[in-house]
Amino acid sequence: MARDGAGRAPWPELAVGGFFLLAGTGFLATALLARTLPPHLRHLFFYISGFALVTAAGFLAAWAAALARQRGRMARPLPPARNGRRLHPVLEKARALWDRAWLAIRSVDWMADWLPLAAGFLLSLAGLYALGRGWRVSAPSGGALFNQLSGGILLGAAFPLLVLERRYAAMRQQDFLEGRALAHLSRLPLLGALGLALAAGLRWLELPFADIVEKTVAAIAALVAVEMMLRTAAHVFMPLPALAGRRSAAVSVIAGLIQARLPDVQGFNASVRSQFGIDLARSWSLGFIRRALPLLALGMLLLSWLLTGVTALGLEQRAVYESLGRPVAVLQPGLHLHLPWPFGTLRPVEYGQVREVQIEVEADSEADAAAAGSATIEGDAPAGADRLWDSTRQEVGYLVASLSDGRQSFEAINIDMTIVWRIGLSDASAIAAAYRVDAPGAVVKSIAQQILAHYFARSTLGEVLGQNREAYVRRFQAQLQARLAALDSGIEVMAVVVEAIHPPPKAAASYQSVQASAIASRIKVNTATAEAAREMKMAALVANATLNDAKSGAAERLSRARVDSIQFEGERRAHAAGGPSFLLERRLDKIARGMADKPVIILDHRIPPSAVPGFDMRNARAARSSFGDAAAD
Repeated sequence: MARDGAGRAPWPELAVGGFFLLAGTGFLATALLARTLPPHLRHLFFYISGFALVTAAGFLAAWAAALARQRGRMARPLPPARNGRRLHPVLEKARALWDRAWLAIRSVDWMADWLPLAAGFLLSLAGLYALGRGWRVSAPSGGALFNQLSGGILLGAAFPLLVLERRYAAMRQQDFLEGRALAHLSRLPLLGALGLALAAGLRWLELPFADIVEKTVAAIAALVAVEMMLRTAAHVFMPLPALAGRRSAAVSVIAGLIQARLPDVQGFNASVRSQFGIDLARSWSLGFIRRALPLLALGMLLLSWLLTGVTALGLEQRAVYESLGRPVAVLQPGLHLHLPWPFGTLRPVEYGQVREVQIEVEADSEADAAAAGSATIEGDAPAGADRLWDSTRQEVGYLVASLSDGRQSFEAINIDMTIVWRIGLSDASAIAAAYRVDAPGAVVKSIAQQILAHYFARSTLGEVLGQNREAYVRRFQAQLQARLAALDSGIEVMAVVVEAIHPPPKAAASYQSVQASAIASRIKVNTATAEAAREMKMAALVANATLNDAKSGAAERLSRARVDSIQFEGERRAHAAGGPSFLLERRLDKIARGMADKPVIILDHRIPPSAVPGFDMRNARAARSSFGDAAAD
């Protein structure tokens, strides 16, 4: 079997590439599938997986290319022999097409032509995906112990990576064609381990720039991955060289720039001369640029310094112009020319920008994030998710005086307040804000809290909850503006918004019970008052009806008595005038009235006794029934 270079087999590249492949896929799968993994650990696993997969792409592509060179040219397959009987012409054509397609597929050298390209492209793409996921994951520092352990482990892993890089750097190109490229690529995981260890050390020491270090090394690895993907994709459309001198396409010039010294210009010139036939040392254009470079650099520096005297301010910007440390004028929006730095400097000041500050308690974001990260679906919600009045801010609480059962006490109360402010539009306000106030929002918040503390200290709970909200806001805004004006801060308070004043959430249940009891007692008092008023109205109505009935009855009796008196006086006068005839007339009238509905029989006294009629005084119905019974018998 033929061997690559001076008889070297490519199995070490397979072992190294397989190790990086297993490590990269393991870390990537853990970061993607482990839901209970802390965010800072997932963030680190994504970065480690990205570095490992990009390195595996270069080593496995080099192994596949070296294995193809070691094997040599593939024997050309022969078309299959058909000794059977001939088929139908249509079937015979179909079989011939199949034989040609199968022969073309078998003629492709998959291991030499496509395996190095596929390994380099796919693994570089996977590494780029892992680096992108790690870039997007925003995680806290993870604690001092985690940073110490992760930094120590990464520093320990950097030593074998350095040995690996030195081994391939010492390898001659005659021994292995991809040796120099793999030496350059071996610096990538070494840079990643050192960069991540440095970031962990910065977080452990609570120093800045840890995120910048991590993202810088991640960006370098992403550039290497993109370069390898572009190289392998370009080789698909290029004619392949002879197999004996064919190299892996998964190499990176960017990885070769990762070194502790400046790039070698002579070596770069020799590389360009050998590959493109251009001698940069004899180029007149480069010689002219070399001679003109000092004057050009000096001119650029002078122009850059003069440009510090040109300032363009936007519509929402203005600046206080200082000449030799003394404020001269306030520059409005537009283009301005002034003395360059350090003879003329500008202090930027906001112009008309409206801002707001909320009177709230500063929340512990890291503690809330850690609690939210440790919460599970089935478990209890974190403390930061507890809401009573649907508030997303930590309202500030104060103590107010109260009177309970005749004894003085105090109670807690929360307030949700927002203050809208801006820097005054005058030049004096701009100069005052530039020189007298460092953090305007903090000044507004501090003075507002002092005024609130003073107000709640001299007010009772009833006064606070029962006050006129608009009048209180006007008084508060006037006091705040007066305090800011006394400090000559240049800050203008535009509005004060009080969303709510209520007891704290933990006392809400008790205060709600107190309010419910007070409301219930007031309802009972109002109900009893209404019932008493209703009873009084009903009694007055009954008394009025009784009085009216009595008055109407008395009037009717008096009227009847008056009628009877008049009638009696008339009859008396008639009796005095008529005598017996009046009495007879009255008697007959009474008889006529009494006999008006009675049957009357008149007997004449002149009828003889023999013709006196007889009267049957029996019941006529009883007589008829007795006569009928006799007839039936």
